[in-house]
Amino acid sequence: MPYDRALLHSAANIRGIKNPSQLAREAGLSVPTAWRIWNGVGAPRGDHADRVADAVGISASSLYTRAAGAAA
Repeated sequence: MPYDRALLHSAANIRGIKNPSQLAREAGLSVPTAWRIWNGVGAPRGDHADRVADAVGISASSLYTRAAGAAA
């Protein structure tokens, strides 16, 4: 399922998160996992999605809801 990386980056920017390393620190993820999510190599799922969403201040479902609506 695709997710909205633009929303992720925008929300992260508001929180001062500018790169995958910062996302990894804030979300409690490994740097390689954060890099994949940040760059769209893999979508955050389950616990990772919850951690990323908490770190950037959005709901996990909004990452997918907006992407699905944009694709329609």
